[in-house]
Amino acid sequence: MNTQKLLSIFIIFAVLTGTLIAVGCTEIDNGNDSVETEQDEENIIAIEEIIGIEWQWSGLTETLPASQSVVPDPENYTIAFNSDETYSIKADCNIGSGSYILEGNALTIAPGPITLAYCGPDSLDAQYLSLLSNVTSISMENEDLVLAIGENGDRMLFVKGEVVGQ
Repeated sequence: MNTQKLLSIFIIFAVLTGTLIAVGCTEIDNGNDSVETEQDEENIIAIEEIIGIEWQWSGLTETLPASQSVVPDPENYTIAFNSDETYSIKADCNIGSGSYILEGNALTIAPGPITLAYCGPDSLDAQYLSLLSNVTSISMENEDLVLAIGENGDRMLFVKGEVVGQ
């Protein structure tokens, strides 16, 4: 009889322990999800905000090592997004085009055909093209366009240039 009582107590204890663990591991919804969703929606870039403008690369912010650099001739490093998910670029003395995918704030820039002229030892054309191929997201800060690079927080900064045909 003692064995049955001990077994019953053990089973009750096991059920109670399992229940307490399950309750302790349950996520409590405190309503913050809707706030995060609203904030994300406020930051989503509308395609109309970026098309029809020749964006000029004005600076680069890098996190490792921490540095900020200014592009000496922003008008030589441009990107213009079109409404048909294509873009055109100027990388110093080279020009090219390609396609992009914008989903929310996630941006993927697919390389396309580009001229391959040598622009000189001081040109940033190779760096510019490399950075563009690693863009992960897009945002706006005031009137400036910001393209996030990779996962470490590097950012390309663009200012508005000329209005271009779409």
